[in-house]
This record gives sequence, C-alpha cells and structure tokens, in this order.
Amino acid sequence: MKQNTMLEQAKGEKLEMNLLFYATVTNGPGKRLQKVIKGLVPRNMRTENYRTINSLTHRLRRPTHDLAVAVLFAASKQDLLDILSVRDLLEDLRIVLLIPNRQKDTIAKGHTLRPRFLTYADSDFSDVAAVLRKMLENIYNNKMSGKKKRN
Repeated sequence: MKQNTMLEQAKGEKLEMNLLFYATVTNGPGKRLQKVIKGLVPRNMRTENYRTINSLTHRLRRPTHDLAVAVLFAASKQDLLDILSVRDLLEDLRIVLLIPNRQKDTIAKGHTLRPRFLTYADSDFSDVAAVLRKMLENIYNNKMSGKKKRN
C-alpha cells in the first residue's frame, strides 16, 4: 500500500527520474523486495528491472542522469562479484545494496561500492523501505527546489 508522501502529491508531474532494480532471483526474497519497491515508487516514476549482469551493464553504459537510485540485490557471492565487476559504471549513482551474508569479507566488498545504505538479503526489508522512502523524498524535494530557483 502506498504512503501519501510528497512524491505522491506530484502525481500529474513527470519526475524525470527512475529507480533501477537489479536482482537475479525473482522468487523468495527477490520477489518480496520487488513488492516493497513497487509500494514506494510513485506512479509517475518508472522502475527499471534488470535480471542479468549483461542487461545491467548495457543499461549503465547509457546516460544515467535519469536514475534516482539503484537498488542492487546480491543474493549470492557470485551476484556480488558480478556487481563489483561493473563498479566503475555505478560510480555516480545512489546505491542501496543488499548483500548475501554477514561475513566480514562480504561486507568489506559491499562497501567498496560506496552504497548509501547496505543491508542483508535475509532482512525483512523494512529498513530498505524506510531508507528508500527518505532518499526518494529528498531527491524529489531537491529537484523541486531547483525548478523553483530557475522559475
């Protein structure tokens, strides 16, 4: 169920920003996370879904100025290694990263992406929802204040 946020108040306005979601798993936690994201993203904002590292890489090689946030779900160590292999393409994005376990080396690898928020694949995603909601609202507010200054 969608919250009545500032993002929702701008229903008729095109936000010109998208959310990128990468997950190789489409069941279990991946499906739950996708539902959380769907519940947060306003109707006037698109979610771009990618399931393979090749499709993600292809997207990231295009301009990313329209991407507000990238939610990257590494369900396995291999998923994390794949994401790390394209780290240079993620450099300018706000990242929410979900890693597969709590091992020190996995956490250290995850932090090399410099995510705005890092959590674990086995979480209940309430923390992801709270952080993502706040990030989207801040991005929207910054975008709107920039438009007011130009007018």
